[in-house]
Amino acid sequence: MRIVGLDRITASVCASALLLACSDDDSRSRFPDGYGDYGDENVTAIGGANVDPDDDVGPPGSGDGVFVGGDVQVARPDGDGEVCFGSGICETPAVDDSEWCDRAGGPVDLIYVDGELVETICYPPADDPERLVETIDSTREGDVEIVQMANNTTVLFSDDTDGVAFEGDINVDGNKVAIYGNGADDTIIDGTVTLDGNNVRLRGVTITGDLVIRKNNVAVVLCRILGNVVLETESTNGSVFAENDIFGSFSSDSNGNVLVGNDVLGEWTITGNGALCDRNYAFTDADGDDLVSDDERSGTLLECP
Repeated sequence: MRIVGLDRITASVCASALLLACSDDDSRSRFPDGYGDYGDENVTAIGGANVDPDDDVGPPGSGDGVFVGGDVQVARPDGDGEVCFGSGICETPAVDDSEWCDRAGGPVDLIYVDGELVETICYPPADDPERLVETIDSTREGDVEIVQMANNTTVLFSDDTDGVAFEGDINVDGNKVAIYGNGADDTIIDGTVTLDGNNVRLRGVTITGDLVIRKNNVAVVLCRILGNVVLETESTNGSVFAENDIFGSFSSDSNGNVLVGNDVLGEWTITGNGALCDRNYAFTDADGDDLVSDDERSGTLLECP
């Protein structure tokens, strides 16, 4: 299991042997190599709780668990265990209750606000006979079109694309499509991504152009977008946008969205109602390197109406 964005705690809470995604500073959101190995049935906890950086970290024994804080708090990536943050706060991932969990067996993102599980995002297993699988490799050129007749498609990126930009746009019209990159530092889409289907998931990519969302219940997690992000009209209600870096502007006209742990360089415009907002901050890219460092985060909290 990996823990991402633990409310700006320091690196003393990191334990690399346990695959925690942390860096040497107090970064709130990182994109480390290897976190997005699609073949692993891994669990990533996003958001977390208020953890004292002076607390001991690490399991008292071996096993598949990750322990955070002074209490014994364990999450098992086999999906059978509990995920616990803070004293007395434990949740079993509600896979069957989530809009995004129609198929078990793949990676899972658990999104927390104030130590409470608010959303479970499941990704289908890479080897799933009930889904079409489209793999983008280094020989692929041109746009990718996932049409309406291609519902339940999984889009993956082969290892030979790591660090090599895929030049082309990705347009999704199908429903329940999952686009799963190898991490935002590795999977780079040199173009615009348009998600025009319901229940679409996008994870672990960098997009050099814009990201346009046009349908309901779309989840975007752990991505870097160098252009603008637009949730167009109320047809994008009930979407999740978590732990992303946006170097353009972010705008949403829709309702009931979950917006957690995002960094935004441009304008932040929310005209819809009922959004759950937590830990969204403005930043400045002072050195122009298209990366967010801690000294570039302004500390200005981006709020929702």
